[in-house]
Amino acid sequence: MKWGSNAGYAITALERLFFEVCLVLADGDGSRVHFAYAELKGGPPEALPPGFSNVVVAPVGTSPDAIRRISDVVSERGIEFVLVFDMQPVHPMYRALRRSGVKAIVSYWGAPISSPMPRWKLALKRGHLLLSRSRADGLVFESRSMAGLAMGGRGVPESMIDIVPLGVDTSVFCPSASEHVYEVFGLPRNRKVIVYSGHCTPRKGIGVLVEAAIELLVRRKRRDVCFVICGDRSDESLPFRQMYEGLGIESWIRFAGYRRDMLPIFQSAFCGVIPSSGWDSFTLSAVEMAASGLPVIASRLQGLAEAVIDGETGMLFEPGNAGALADALVALLEDEDRAHRLGAAGRARCEAELNVDTQRQRLLGAIRRRLRT
Repeated sequence: MKWGSNAGYAITALERLFFEVCLVLADGDGSRVHFAYAELKGGPPEALPPGFSNVVVAPVGTSPDAIRRISDVVSERGIEFVLVFDMQPVHPMYRALRRSGVKAIVSYWGAPISSPMPRWKLALKRGHLLLSRSRADGLVFESRSMAGLAMGGRGVPESMIDIVPLGVDTSVFCPSASEHVYEVFGLPRNRKVIVYSGHCTPRKGIGVLVEAAIELLVRRKRRDVCFVICGDRSDESLPFRQMYEGLGIESWIRFAGYRRDMLPIFQSAFCGVIPSSGWDSFTLSAVEMAASGLPVIASRLQGLAEAVIDGETGMLFEPGNAGALADALVALLEDEDRAHRLGAAGRARCEAELNVDTQRQRLLGAIRRRLRT
């Protein structure tokens, strides 16, 4: 892992998934599974089993010292397969790992690997990849759009790529009658709750969501809706709260911080929103919302357009268009039957294909293909 322990958000679910997949590869022997982090200031990894001790500090980098450190770990522990997170297909570390006994390397990507490149530059990158003696064996992406950036931006051949959409435990994330969000935040039951969960950074479109809330609450004078925005840390919410300061709607836009009760919040909300205005992949929050029975309104953006099927499991709007987001919210607020149909379809899709068991098998299959070759 390129970062420290307990980074939070979707990373926690992925750590758990990586452990489960590697445990299968190790024939159930947990002593053969190892995790390396840049640092452990966040404490022992909460996603891993209690008492799990094969955790090392080995910062990823291109410096000789960083490469030597991780190579020593691999050699000393007899590691044969390495899964890396968000690392380019060509990296000086890979050659050193192979010299230390590694047979296969797979890079898992949860972010864009590149921007699109002009043909001449793409040809150079493709040639560099093909000729390199320090490249990964395969790359895993969460969406087709992110895989497309690898091919059109880094020159990665399709044969090196596997697509593994995110999944959730549908026995945990499921619809249930709940009043949790009203009880926790003291909200009146006559206002339907629109919920967001994720990072509170500019690219996630929080400003777009707040502007849409202002449009509904102030300009259109809606009295049937309120907003709960989860995931902010420290003072991240300050610039967004300043957008509606003095408008008299502070009670209806709540920044709820980083939380561990998202399941009952989803179960008691009316609709989920993912308003990203920069890049976004196949977000875990979109799948968690859908599995909980919520219709999801999301930006028509990269992996989000694959996580939410427009008109079937939710609605898509143009990135950055707060007015379009407000219109989509009104469409559901004024047609509850439609909202329920979209939520039910999203739930059914999660049960059929976006569940953690399917995700695990897809990732396991992708890794086994690279180990065979």
